[in-house]
Amino acid sequence: MELSEGDNLINAGKVLFADDLIQDIQMAIFATNERLTFNDIQRHHGPVLKLVDLAENYIKSNIHWKVEFTGALQRKEIPEIPVDAIREALLNSFCHKDYSTGQSNEVAIYKDRIEIYNPGAFPEGFEPQDFIEKPERPIRRNPKIARILYYSKDIESFGTGLKRIVDACRSAGVDYEFKKLKSGFVVCFYRSEESAYKTGKNIGKDKASKEALNEALYEALNENELMIVKMIRNNPTIKQKDIIAQMSISRAQVQRIMKSLQERGVISHKDSKKTGRWIVKVDK
Repeated sequence: MELSEGDNLINAGKVLFADDLIQDIQMAIFATNERLTFNDIQRHHGPVLKLVDLAENYIKSNIHWKVEFTGALQRKEIPEIPVDAIREALLNSFCHKDYSTGQSNEVAIYKDRIEIYNPGAFPEGFEPQDFIEKPERPIRRNPKIARILYYSKDIESFGTGLKRIVDACRSAGVDYEFKKLKSGFVVCFYRSEESAYKTGKNIGKDKASKEALNEALYEALNENELMIVKMIRNNPTIKQKDIIAQMSISRAQVQRIMKSLQERGVISHKDSKKTGRWIVKVDK
């Protein structure tokens, strides 16, 4: 695969297969639409596909989902941003990164958008539309990395990544933007303002019963949310500090999750913080 010299991996081999500091990603959730106060920040290093999986799951865990009941045995869960577009943008960010800069790839989650950044300037003299609507040939900054990701069926070899992102967003009705920076390139997904995503429901008139609403809200919860709901159900007077102590995530993440659960109508708090109690408002 041309990824070694003698007994040693070359840099492309380390990027693809080694748990090496040469390859890392920084991810953050910001409190507003500005790059100021953050609610969570993480940094990981390792091989490309490990980091792509980590970043994809990080985004999926921090975007809104809605549930449709179509009459089928299983519910249909729909993210506010298409997962295929998210993964394609993440793979492209590592494929086209300029590894000589020493900068990290980044995922930034804001209230109104999600940005995926790679420290690799867009090819000089070209615009994103050249590769979306025109028959331009791909320009590969890291051909060895691109070739292995093609063999693993994670990317296409013909420079269709941007078009695949555009097609997925257009099909889902999601606004997007490609930003050319002096320091790199950003794929930006704008988040939905629809209440259906914020409450985890999208229920037709014939299904708009309390039971269906409860099921939709409950089924849209992720693992950390379910754990917090279970703690509250078992002990309605539990304090937030005790919930934080039992979770394996940061204090800020717990506070953000509990605020989200209250906003979505999953839980509520009655009376004072000192003597009050929690109420779980969905049944299971």
